[in-house]
Amino acid sequence: MTAIEFRVNEVFDIPARGGLIAVVVTLNGDFVGVPRLRDVTTGQPVHVLGVDHPTPRTRRTGETILVIDRADADLVAVGRVWAGEARAAATPPPER
Repeated sequence: MTAIEFRVNEVFDIPARGGLIAVVVTLNGDFVGVPRLRDVTTGQPVHVLGVDHPTPRTRRTGETILVIDRADADLVAVGRVWAGEARAAATPPPER
């Protein structure tokens, strides 16, 4: 299975927000929940704080708004590509 990839289309640094706002488009699929991402070029993790509510524009364009930790500012730039990490499957509790 191929990891989902996101391309950064726009970045906003709004001081009142808890992180950087990245408007991204998925390149090869859909996702559910808050993705765990790595920068494709460097392999460094990109810490997603949350997924923002869709706007009329993002609904029309298919883009998604992610809130990214400001500590990752070097990785948040227009044109960057991030890949989703596979999450480990939950281990069922042992039977008693």
